[in-house]
Amino acid sequence: MKGSYGPAIVISVALHAALIAVLTFGWEAEHKRELKPMPKFVQAKLVQLESKSDKPKAPPKVDLREKRRQQELERQRREAAEAKKRKAAAERKKKEDAAKKRKAEEARKKREAEEKARKEKERKEKERKEKERKEQLEQERQSAFEEALEDEEELQEASDDSAAVMSVAQAIRQRIVQVWSRPPSARNGMVVEVQINFVPTGRVVASTITKGSGNAAVDRSVLTAVKKVEVFPEVADVAREEPSLFERQIRTTKLIFRVEGLRQ
Repeated sequence: MKGSYGPAIVISVALHAALIAVLTFGWEAEHKRELKPMPKFVQAKLVQLESKSDKPKAPPKVDLREKRRQQELERQRREAAEAKKRKAAAERKKKEDAAKKRKAEEARKKREAEEKARKEKERKEKERKEKERKEQLEQERQSAFEEALEDEEELQEASDDSAAVMSVAQAIRQRIVQVWSRPPSARNGMVVEVQINFVPTGRVVASTITKGSGNAAVDRSVLTAVKKVEVFPEVADVAREEPSLFERQIRTTKLIFRVEGLRQ
């Protein structure tokens, strides 16, 4: 390439030198004739002449192997980039699926825990109600038993009291009958009911006829007999040992006296 420019440069320099000589010579001659002013500078231009002998430039050679290598590298880069994108997408999807699965598992565990807590609460509530029901039944049974026991005790006490009262009443009546003097007008079958009031010492404080016999003398004879006895030790014993029984059934006692065994 550099050798092809040599002749052209030599020719260009020679032409410029000749042009400068002609101009210089002509300028001096003309100056002498016309005394015209000479230009102060000369503008020269380098003209490159193409050599006719130059051959057309050949297109640069292409290295097919290098081109294929570059293409292969580019393809590999594209595939690596795509693979990287796919891997990133797969990892991202994997993380998203794992997060969804974790959330679903947490939700399932939460539902199971809530269901377990609900069932446990229901179980405890059922046990509480069952316990209360059993306790109520036990209380009712115990109350019924205690009431039955109390009734039995009351019946027993009533029976005992009744026996004690009858015993005391019999003792009182016997003492009165022992001193009772029937009047001549008395007749068999006459009945007198008398009410006697006692104090805890067994002393009589009052006596009244609650149902007469129809014979005033017989009625007065009963009251007289009560006054004769005056104090009844059996009454005092009950008042001392069982004051409640004395107050309930003996303080005020009613007795019936029947006229019997008279020869008519």
